[in-house]
Amino acid sequence: MKVTEDGEKIDLNHKDRPLNYNKLKEEMGNEEKLRELHSVEFLFKDKEIPPWRSQLTLRAVVVSCAMGAFLTIYVIKMDLMLGVIPPVNLFAGFLGFLLMTTWTKLVSAAGFVGQQFTRQENAVIQICVNAVISTAYNGGFASYLIAMSDIVANQLPEPSNADDIKNPSLGWMTMFLLLSSSAGLLTTLPFQKCMIIDKKLTFPTGSASANFINSFHAPRSGTLNGRRQIKKLTRFFAISFLWSIFQWLYSRGDSCGFTYFPTFGLKAFERSSYFDFYSAYIGIGMMCPFVITYSQMLGAILSSGVLWPYIQTKSGDWYPVDAPTALSNTQAYKVFLGLSIIIGEGVYTLMKIVVIGLIKHKNNDNSSALPTENPFHGKNPVPYDEEIRTKTFLMDQIPKKVASFGYVGYISITMISIAVFTFIYPSLEWYQVLTLYLVSPLLGFCRAYATGLSDMSISMFYKKLVILIFGSWAGKSRGSILVALAACGILLHFVEVASNMMESFKVGYKTLSSPKSLFLSQLIGTLVGCFVSPYVFLYFKNHYPTGFGTPDSVFSASWASSERAAAMDATNGFSTLPKHCLSLSLGFFVTAILVSMLRDSMPKKWKNLIPIPMAFAVPFIVGAYLSINMSIGYLIFYLWRRKNKAQAEGFGPFVGSALMFGDGLWLFPSTVLSMKNIVAPMCMRFPSKGMSAQVKTCLSSGS
Repeated sequence: MKVTEDGEKIDLNHKDRPLNYNKLKEEMGNEEKLRELHSVEFLFKDKEIPPWRSQLTLRAVVVSCAMGAFLTIYVIKMDLMLGVIPPVNLFAGFLGFLLMTTWTKLVSAAGFVGQQFTRQENAVIQICVNAVISTAYNGGFASYLIAMSDIVANQLPEPSNADDIKNPSLGWMTMFLLLSSSAGLLTTLPFQKCMIIDKKLTFPTGSASANFINSFHAPRSGTLNGRRQIKKLTRFFAISFLWSIFQWLYSRGDSCGFTYFPTFGLKAFERSSYFDFYSAYIGIGMMCPFVITYSQMLGAILSSGVLWPYIQTKSGDWYPVDAPTALSNTQAYKVFLGLSIIIGEGVYTLMKIVVIGLIKHKNNDNSSALPTENPFHGKNPVPYDEEIRTKTFLMDQIPKKVASFGYVGYISITMISIAVFTFIYPSLEWYQVLTLYLVSPLLGFCRAYATGLSDMSISMFYKKLVILIFGSWAGKSRGSILVALAACGILLHFVEVASNMMESFKVGYKTLSSPKSLFLSQLIGTLVGCFVSPYVFLYFKNHYPTGFGTPDSVFSASWASSERAAAMDATNGFSTLPKHCLSLSLGFFVTAILVSMLRDSMPKKWKNLIPIPMAFAVPFIVGAYLSINMSIGYLIFYLWRRKNKAQAEGFGPFVGSALMFGDGLWLFPSTVLSMKNIVAPMCMRFPSKGMSAQVKTCLSSGS
């Protein structure tokens, strides 16, 4: 028996596990017991859970840092050259597994007895590597950081002054990344139990990584054994990968390929209502509960079917027909309305957590601050996997004293950041930095929540919002462009690190890894990334100086000029936005709060009929196609579950993970082909009726 920091009694003695395999075989007539035979954690019932110090080993840290540094070179090079980065983070656990198993075999062959390589240590490697390369992903080396330089400023027709230019150097870039990322790490600690245990957020990418790690380490025995898991993973991984190759063969040229197939007609395609044949989204749909896909479909119907067609009828009145920037056309409505819904629910949920937590603390009640709900199992008893994982996750929580120190640390980092950032950017005022650090925890919470629901990253849309707000705040003063870009970078890196930390807790939850080892591995990886990434970027810049950052260069950094142009437009203020954009955003913000309150007040059996606002907002921003793909994925899982409930619940998450990994793996060879200027052999295009008539006329005239 062990008592946690919260006073909760947890009994996790190995001999007292809640289920016995032989007893289960005797009760095969019980459907619930049958599902327990398809449990992942039941396979590991004979394996002891190592303490957190045995999970965060020296060899794991060394391997993680080496892998992270190598992958950082690849990520930054791809970002500078193509502006497209393959999902390297998906495969960190697999690469770590290969390296560590090779390591242990070599040590054993040499006659030494080494520590057994466990799935918990594998999870630590996964998280540490992801933390290292996350800085390369989100450091802005091909966007906002290089957009501050004179290289990009000279490409734009508008004149610039010295106060709006900050050329890259190792010192200030390292400090910039260190302060913004370390603050992001600390903000997630109070919400890990809420998001992982109480809300049961899926975090599809984190869950997929954990499923692969569990499969690699599962014993090769039992009803749902490691061999069958690997067989399912391999089969659907190969199907997904080969399907991606097949799609590429027809993607020569612009608007070519299955992605542009007008599934429901050309008119619906123009409104982003189509099935784009990406197996990764189908896999995500198989892993998400019904209420998520249901909410997204409702959002897709309202946005693409009603709202956007109506706004398009106001072209020339609400916004110019030929709008000069994205902030002046329909894109502004999509971004700001979607973010308003997301932030609205985020504000409500955060306030609810704080208020209920204060009430519980006042009443000395250490129970969960939020009601526990399981979207998959409903009235069924708590499954074996969930019971074991929850107990393990709560048993080894980060001590409250350390978590409380996080608040003090956050305040200290804020004060240091005010001094450092105003020194790096003289045009950035202290109260602007303070404002960033006051709103960043809320936006980081919303980012993590949205990722947990649907695996969608809303950070790129945050950029537009922050650039507009701080660019307008700075106005036409000297250095206003740097203010907008610096604010964008600080907030973007902050929210990404916060979201990655929460996703790491999800990986740990599904692999029975200690939150202590997870947090420390994330911290180590983040610190390493803040030093390695700027150095790698400057290496490319200094060794390939000819035209670096220009459109004709190999390292074109294609996003940088658009980032700077957006910052320049933002200095004109909110007048750049189309009519009624702000008033509509306010209305959707309030509506999101009211709908969230309605969901909480509804009886449990009717609750899932009320959409989750944050999931509802996804198609507003990215389009209806994502919702359609995920709905197809959930439909597959639903039909499978109707046919064989135990098998679907046991293998469904692994099939979804395999589809995600197979689709993601193809991005590696596709980027290499792009680097070598190798294009697909065929183009499959679906022209409009007018274009078809023009083609027919040209062919009939013989031209």
